[in-house]
Amino acid sequence: MQQMSLGASEPASSSYEAVQPAWPPQATRAQGLEQLAAFSSKAGRAYQTHRNSDLGSGRHGHVSLLSPFLRHRLIDENDVLSRVLAEHSQSEAFKFVQEVFWRSYWKGWLEQRRLLWPEYQQQLPKIFQRATQNRRESNDYTAAVNGATHIPVFNEWCEELIRTGYLHNHARMWFASIWIFTLKLPWQLGADFFVRHLIDGDPASNTLGWRWVAGLQTQGKIYVAKADNIKLFTNNRFFPNGELNESPVFENHLWKTYEKSSNILYENPNFSTGNDIGLVLNKNDLTLNHYLSDKQIRFEGCIFYDPKYQESKSLAVQKFESGLIESLSLALKDFYFCQTKKSLVSWAKGKKLRYLIFPFETVGNKYFMTSEFINELRSQNIEPIFYMRDWDSSAFPYASKGFFPFKKNISDLLVRNRVIQ
Repeated sequence: MQQMSLGASEPASSSYEAVQPAWPPQATRAQGLEQLAAFSSKAGRAYQTHRNSDLGSGRHGHVSLLSPFLRHRLIDENDVLSRVLAEHSQSEAFKFVQEVFWRSYWKGWLEQRRLLWPEYQQQLPKIFQRATQNRRESNDYTAAVNGATHIPVFNEWCEELIRTGYLHNHARMWFASIWIFTLKLPWQLGADFFVRHLIDGDPASNTLGWRWVAGLQTQGKIYVAKADNIKLFTNNRFFPNGELNESPVFENHLWKTYEKSSNILYENPNFSTGNDIGLVLNKNDLTLNHYLSDKQIRFEGCIFYDPKYQESKSLAVQKFESGLIESLSLALKDFYFCQTKKSLVSWAKGKKLRYLIFPFETVGNKYFMTSEFINELRSQNIEPIFYMRDWDSSAFPYASKGFFPFKKNISDLLVRNRVIQ
């Protein structure tokens, strides 16, 4: 979920063609590039005009639907914006370009507020226990996650999310607002519900998006779902008049500031072309092999997937992510496949590797980037390298404040990343 600028958008008419590609998509890079090619012509004026309309399940063809591919970097930001800006000027496609950069902004912002995530994770079980012990809150929570509330449009979004693993971005904002201010449920439980069901679920975008709706990103600036707005942008499919709390009051005691963390720690060393380098692809970045090959870095390859790590996720997410790994394993037959850290270490030792490169793990995605595992590798004379792409290392430092200061740097970032000249 990302913050949206709603003022410049118009509702799509009933005659607007918005049929989307088959969903869920095939979990391959080829499919991501195919969807990008199909969408790129609509990324200019058409996207700016219709992007905020939620026309219902199966009718999201007016937005890119590229988020699952970007989330796992089957395609990356350079792929997307190079294609779009080859067909549109930056001014024509500025709304779409900004939406792509929102993902980088949220990741960079959270990377510089690293204490927020463990605090959120520690709060979750306590909040869940408190909610389930309170009869009213327990009943409301159960109704909300099963799409059985007194609000039909909310129930439809819930059903679509559980069934497809996707919601239109505007619907995500409405859903979060109703969850927090009408159903009066903790935002933390809503964020957790989303990230367990969205096939494009990203810890930074999702968690900070929910905080933004709740008024916790910009103090007291809450996002309020309103019946007229829902009617307008659902093409009159729903009009929850009298069903919503449209005048909530921000509770100032909830506000908390987070000091900036120390500098983002990553190292992209200049490797020799020896035979002692291993690359571990995982669901956070599935095309780092192409990226490193372009930099003339030779490596032994491994694909890692721990199915136990996904047990808390919905069936839709588990199916999509296992499909990612299966399709990648078929495409990269010379890569070793493993499912445990122990087997990964054994493979590296057997190959006599000196270095293991992992995609840099942003806050909320840490699996290998722990002191325990790093020490285990070093005890075997294997040095872990958590490799950050140039896109992230150039964008993240600008995410120290709000998005408006950040977006002033978008043109420069496009040049630095060779998207435009």
